[in-house]
Amino acid sequence: MDDRSATKPLALLIPGLDGTGRLFCRQVAALQVRYRVLAWEFRKRPRFELAELVEELAEGTCREASGSVAVVGESFGGMVAISYVLACPERVRSLTLINAFPVYRRRLRISLACHLLPTLQWPGLRRLKDLIADRILAGEGVTAEARRTYYEVIRSVDMEAYRQRLEIVRRVDLAVRLSEIKAPTLLLASGRDKLVPSVKEARFMAARIPHSRLYEFPRAGHALLLTPGFQLADYI
Repeated sequence: MDDRSATKPLALLIPGLDGTGRLFCRQVAALQVRYRVLAWEFRKRPRFELAELVEELAEGTCREASGSVAVVGESFGGMVAISYVLACPERVRSLTLINAFPVYRRRLRISLACHLLPTLQWPGLRRLKDLIADRILAGEGVTAEARRTYYEVIRSVDMEAYRQRLEIVRRVDLAVRLSEIKAPTLLLASGRDKLVPSVKEARFMAARIPHSRLYEFPRAGHALLLTPGFQLADYI
């Protein structure tokens, strides 16, 4: 790392349910112009709760200067990002939430996902899921190359860790704590998101987070990070 890089603030990119940080891959180069970029990959452990994920991030950023960390959370990572900002407010310069939510309100859907996840180990069901996901991503304008990246990442995910992250989504509700966020906050929401009602949730959060701005992307879907033309660096 050269001297110029050492003086840049940190962009802490917190992943969604995959937990790998690899779906930020198309955003890193542009961010590196102004930031040291850390796309977080959560460490493997037999069991964990939200507090332990936050503690892991806190330990990993303990050397950062006060008010220097640009925190970004995507989807499930938004829950973790909100919790990190509340736990370590002195370290944070900004918060960006991408297709995120403080509580997942589609209770039946998340309960079914938790119970049916083990069946995705069956090859036939896994192929069917991939076909459906491919059609959705293609319909949202995600290129074939970006879709291949998505599948490579998803196939590398530890399914037990994925299930535990789903359970966290099912249990956690951070809505009442949104007003405690003091950092300047950007909310990025896709209008064609089929997994999360992102625009509705972003508007909900914008009304409760004191220093927040909302950007809506009407034609984009949940995979905003992989959408052609979208650059996170244009916003943070």
